[in-house]
Amino acid sequence: MIITIPIFVANTLLVLQAWRVFGYLRTLAPLILANAAGTVLGGLLLAGLDQKTFAVLITAMVVLFLARGERIGGAPGARRARLLTPVAGFVGGVMQGTTSISSPVIGSFFHAMKLPPREYVITLAAVFQLSSAVQLVSYSALGLFTPDLATLGVIACIPMLVALMAGIAIRGRLDQVRFRQVIVVLLVASVANLLWRTFVA
Repeated sequence: MIITIPIFVANTLLVLQAWRVFGYLRTLAPLILANAAGTVLGGLLLAGLDQKTFAVLITAMVVLFLARGERIGGAPGARRARLLTPVAGFVGGVMQGTTSISSPVIGSFFHAMKLPPREYVITLAAVFQLSSAVQLVSYSALGLFTPDLATLGVIACIPMLVALMAGIAIRGRLDQVRFRQVIVVLLVASVANLLWRTFVA
């Protein structure tokens, strides 16, 4: 719960950077709306569904997008990619609502679309911004944010900002090929962490 505050702040800063590519940001509307709908549905399904099933499904989708992504979606502007974008957003939203983890699905899908580094980061930031905003509103409405938790969340923004600046600096030095390699490593690590938490921890 504490980490929700720095996540919200980090993604807000990343989205604000998108003014230079505002035209691209507007194209994410179908993805974001589908993600919001999926998040709501995922929350409703949370109580009755097995988390292990979702962990396996997430892993399968990541493997599919990484292994066969080009044949599934093609280039970002391709018709198939435009049709699959809200689908990926919706599925990612369902995963967010049920497991609080949507990055493997969203991240692997847009990795398959071969988005340039800046557009890739903005896409994920826009989706996660929505999710963290919904979580902040929900937690506040439910009275879950005590003064102590809110204070810790604000303090946690300090190391987050340092890490964010470092990440932006590193991203600017990576070409697209190396950037995609880093994304693959992060996606595999996130799935491995999910499987460990679900079946071992």
